[in-house]
Amino acid sequence: MYNYNSVVAEGIGKNRLECITIKNIETGEQKTSEAGALFIFIGARPVTDWIKLNIYKDSKGFIETGRDLFKSENFKKTWKLDRDPYPLETCIPGIFSVGDVRAGAMNRVASAVGEGAMAIKLVHEYLAEV
Repeated sequence: MYNYNSVVAEGIGKNRLECITIKNIETGEQKTSEAGALFIFIGARPVTDWIKLNIYKDSKGFIETGRDLFKSENFKKTWKLDRDPYPLETCIPGIFSVGDVRAGAMNRVASAVGEGAMAIKLVHEYLAEV
């Protein structure tokens, strides 16, 4: 019953969550189970297909940044700056990635906010050198 083709169809409870109904979107089958909590993991799969630049991604589509870029065989050939990439910088100088789409990210809102704040500082450093 539970697989990648299932969705939470309903949350049931009076003053708190008591049960959830899971629906298989392929078969239409539904099952209600007791539940005291529900965690939603938006960002578990990156949505990076819209990026048309040649930015390095891992096998799951997460964007590679910083030191992780050195894992790519082609990185040293394509990186033209005298410095290493900044921690959140992609393989394209001056383009940064943070939050759920970044490879190695913690995939939590607080982490994404922190990375965003850090990226602002790194953008200023980048702009100071160009």
